[in-house]
Amino acid sequence: MKKLFTLILALAIGFGLKAQCPLTQAVDFTATDVHGTEVHLFDILDGGQYVLIDFFFTTCNPCQQATPKVVESYYAMGCNMHDVFYMEIATGDSDAACLNWVNNYGVEYPTISGVGGGTAICDQYRIPAYPTLILIAPDRSIVIQDLWPISNAQTVINALEQHGLQQHDCNAVTYDPQVSISIDDVTDTSVTATFTPNEDCVSYRYILTTESAMEGWVQMMGLSVPEIVNTLGILGEGVFTNTFPNLEPNMDFAIYAVPSDINGELGEVVLATFTTLPMLDETLTFSMDTVNLNWGELTWITVYNNTEVDAIVTNTCDEMWWLNFTLDGHEMFDCNFPLEFTIPQGESVELGIECSIVGKSIVPDVVTLWSNLPRAQFVVMVDDTWSVNENEASISLFPNPANDFVTLKGESLGTVCVYNTLGQKMDEFEANGSELRINTAGYVNGLYVVKAGEQTLRFVVKH
Repeated sequence: MKKLFTLILALAIGFGLKAQCPLTQAVDFTATDVHGTEVHLFDILDGGQYVLIDFFFTTCNPCQQATPKVVESYYAMGCNMHDVFYMEIATGDSDAACLNWVNNYGVEYPTISGVGGGTAICDQYRIPAYPTLILIAPDRSIVIQDLWPISNAQTVINALEQHGLQQHDCNAVTYDPQVSISIDDVTDTSVTATFTPNEDCVSYRYILTTESAMEGWVQMMGLSVPEIVNTLGILGEGVFTNTFPNLEPNMDFAIYAVPSDINGELGEVVLATFTTLPMLDETLTFSMDTVNLNWGELTWITVYNNTEVDAIVTNTCDEMWWLNFTLDGHEMFDCNFPLEFTIPQGESVELGIECSIVGKSIVPDVVTLWSNLPRAQFVVMVDDTWSVNENEASISLFPNPANDFVTLKGESLGTVCVYNTLGQKMDEFEANGSELRINTAGYVNGLYVVKAGEQTLRFVVKH
C-alpha cells in the first residue's frame, strides 16, 4: 500500500477510495534536475510529447518496488525520444539522496530532488500518496491521475498504449546535419557564395545581414540565432551557388546558414563574413604630394584601362587652367578642354603633362581624368621624369621594379600600407626605425602603391 500523509486519506484508502492527483489540468513548472539540466514542462508538451511523472521519495518502500518497473517501461517506450517523456519528482529529498537513488535504480530520465524544486511541485499537484504516476497529454490535460498498482513494466506500457502511445527502440538513428559556406567572389555591391550540405543535411536556410543587425533581431524577437535564420532565412537544398546583389560598398556583412536533418532537427549555425570592396571613384587620379613638375617640360604618365569595357576620356583636371596636356602625342590642350578619347579595355595611353609654375603650393594636388564610366578602375603609373623635392620627399624605395622584396628608407616611417591597383589594402606594417623591408614574393606582377604617413610612392613587382 502507498504511504499516505494524512490519517483521513489512509481511512479513505481503507474504504476503497483511490488516492490520486486531484488536478485535471497540468500546472507549468521549470526546475533543474540532479544532473544540472533544466526541465520546462510546457516546452516538452508543446513539442508534442506526452509527459509521465513519477512522484516519489527515496525512503518510500512502495516507490522502491515500483521504480525498477517504471525504468523498464522507459526503455520499451523509446527513452524519451518519441511519444512520451519520463521524469520523476521527489518530495523532501536532497540532491545527494536522489543521486544515490538514480545510481541504485539506473534511472536515466530527469530526476528533480525535493530541495531542487520537487517539494513545491508536489504541493502544486496536491499529491496525496507516493508513488503517484500521472500522464499529461500535449493539450496539458491530465489523462491518467494515478497509475496503481504497478505489477510490472507491462502495466505501465499497457496504460500508455491505451492513449495511442507506441513502443520504440532506444537505439534511434542520430543525424549530424552540416552545411558549409564558401565565399566565391566579392565586389563593391555583391557577393557570390556556395552552400554545400553534408549527407545528413536534407535542407538548410540561409540569410545575409550584418552581425549587428542579427544581434538586434535576437534582442527584439527573443529568439536564438538558429531560430531566427530558420524563421527568416531562404530555403536551400543541395549544393547551391547564389549571388547577393545591391549591397553597400566597403561594409562588413555576414552570411548565416542553419542545416536541418530528416526529422527537422536543426544543426549548428555556420557563419561566413566578408567586406564589400570600396566604391570605385568615377575619376582617375594620382597624388602629387611628394613631387613637383619640371618647369616647361612634358612629364609622361601611363593610363591603364583595367575595366571590363572601353573607356572614353571626356575631360581633364577640373578647372585647373595652369596645366597643359597631350594624349599620345596629339596637340596640347588645357584643363576642361572637351575630349572624346577612347582607351580600349585592357590597353593604355600616354598622357603628357606640362606646367609653367613650379611648386607644390601652386600646382594642384590631384590631376584628374574624367570618363564615361560610373566606376572606372584606372591605374596611373608615374614616369621616372618626375623630379623629387628633397625638402618634401623624406623616404626612398628600392629596388624598383621589385622581385621578392622592396626596401623603404626614411625618417619616422610609422604606419606603412601597401595597396593594389583596385585600392585594396595588401599589407600594413608598423616601422620601427628608418628602414622597412617588405616581402613582395607573394604579390602578383603589377603596380602597387605604398603610403607612409602623408607620403606616397609607387613600385612595380616583376617576378
